[in-house]
Amino acid sequence: MSTHDGGYGLSALSYAQPFDMILRSRGMMDTDGEMADTKGHRSATMDDSLAQVLRLLRLAQAGQPEQALVQADEQLRAGGPMGVQYARAVALHCLGDHESAAAAAERMLAITAGRGAIAGTIGTATIGTATIGTAIPGPAVTGEATVTTAAASLSPAETAGWQSIALSFRASQHMLLSELNPQVFDVESTLHDLAQAEAALSNDVTDGFVLSTAHTGLGHGYHDLRLYELALPHYEAALEVSLTHSAEIAVMTAVTSQLNLAELHLNWSVELHRIRETGRARDKSATAARHAALAQEYASTDDARSYAASAALLAACADSTGPPEQVVDRIREGLQAVEGHGLREIRAFALPFLAWALDRAGRLPEALQVAAEACEALPTDATWMLTSAAYHTRAALLARSGSDSARAGLAYGDQLAKTMWRQRLRTLHNARSVQILERVTLERDRVNVLAHTDALTGVGNRRAFDVRVAELSRSAPDPAELAMIVVDVDRLKAVNDAGGHEAGDLTLQAVAGALTGQVRAGDLVARLGGDEFVAVVEGVDRAAAAALAARMVDAVSAALGSLVTVSVGVATGPSSEAGADLLRAADRAMYAAKRAGRVAASDADRPRLDQSRTG
Repeated sequence: MSTHDGGYGLSALSYAQPFDMILRSRGMMDTDGEMADTKGHRSATMDDSLAQVLRLLRLAQAGQPEQALVQADEQLRAGGPMGVQYARAVALHCLGDHESAAAAAERMLAITAGRGAIAGTIGTATIGTATIGTAIPGPAVTGEATVTTAAASLSPAETAGWQSIALSFRASQHMLLSELNPQVFDVESTLHDLAQAEAALSNDVTDGFVLSTAHTGLGHGYHDLRLYELALPHYEAALEVSLTHSAEIAVMTAVTSQLNLAELHLNWSVELHRIRETGRARDKSATAARHAALAQEYASTDDARSYAASAALLAACADSTGPPEQVVDRIREGLQAVEGHGLREIRAFALPFLAWALDRAGRLPEALQVAAEACEALPTDATWMLTSAAYHTRAALLARSGSDSARAGLAYGDQLAKTMWRQRLRTLHNARSVQILERVTLERDRVNVLAHTDALTGVGNRRAFDVRVAELSRSAPDPAELAMIVVDVDRLKAVNDAGGHEAGDLTLQAVAGALTGQVRAGDLVARLGGDEFVAVVEGVDRAAAAALAARMVDAVSAALGSLVTVSVGVATGPSSEAGADLLRAADRAMYAAKRAGRVAASDADRPRLDQSRTG
């Protein structure tokens, strides 16, 4: 994790703290719980929903996660925004219920799954579903659970961003659970989650809050795995977002991004020192000091005083070459300044650096005492990195004092550090392989989606329809009913004549949007050609299908008024008998609607409904 967690090494995600460091790194909030631009002023463009999410996150981190959870649940029952789902997950994390927090991340993924933002990457986008053609989940035809109103209104890019956040959050929760039970840790699954989260961000996510949160989450995930090379670009990307989205993201994101970068390089330096790569370690320490200094510079307001204190402490810890007495004083001043801010593990983080500074100052007995304090200050759930740093420091200083047993222990510790470094490199190689595989899979799925998507309207094309029908025809006999709803756009030629083909294209796009807004995530809306669309809806009887057709007519009317009408025909039958006959029956009903201009039921020769509706 990063500096705002207070860990010397890679401490677990720690939202449950009075200090808002993590929240601000993920959402950029000032001390009043409001957004600020890069000049420190309130952002006039921050909408109420974002402020609502930030308030919940702040409440969860300020020691009141129970209240945050209750409020989040209330807001979600009222159709709260997607960010509230995330705030709920954070509140569960703050309560220490990492299993439920991981389940909340799963819920976020389930909500966004039908939106098709990263088709194929989370196992939900298949040919013939509403994912092909980007059909938008609408009112359920049956009793199927619905998503929140806000989730249904997410753009594909926003959906991709939230999927990325949920995936990295799930990975972090699984890593936290593994700290309590290492036997359950599945590094391959974690790497897969993080690679999927990265793939989601290739969908041109532009929302500043979502983008910075996603990159920070990915940085934390890779940082927790000690994969510094992979965490670094995400922390840098979060910093870039903070500097380019001033209307949405406040200066505090820049502060915490710099702190994240400082701690990353400092952790990297510590590991390099352990394997005797002293030159590289000093370079990383110097880089950490530069980032900490920039964080101090950014955190120049009263609102950011606690950040400035953390930055000063980091800068002092990173100073391995400065006058040792000055470094000792700076670290002690930094510890005093951050005390009371709720930074978990901050004492265990800084004490080893203080011990080494004391040793450089020729104060070995005092250094040994501080090293012992560092070991005693370790929390019960301290990470391997934090624990090893404290005990290695103590062993090294004991060896310098002449302890033979400490020398033997130190030699063993050095070999262990080299082994852990080699394991880290293997994990890094595996992570990069998973990233490549995920990118190839994503590109393949995108090509597949494009091949089954109507370029003009974004719904499925004739190929998508044929694939779905073939799938249903090959399925085992199923007594459940299937509906085909054929929709024909009336008077499209008149629209083209009056406004040109551009007007006609806009009309078709509006109709497609109206239709997809009425179906579920598993249904298919496709454009068969020209002015004709079809919806394939499973698990509905004739009454439900007729009601859905009526809603489609009303939706088109609401979108286009009296300018354009549609004629709709419905046919129902067994799912396993989907095919040309059912489509022809729906087509006949549609033409009956055109002729009659009213709702009509046809006496078809088969026991299925042929119903027409125009409007």
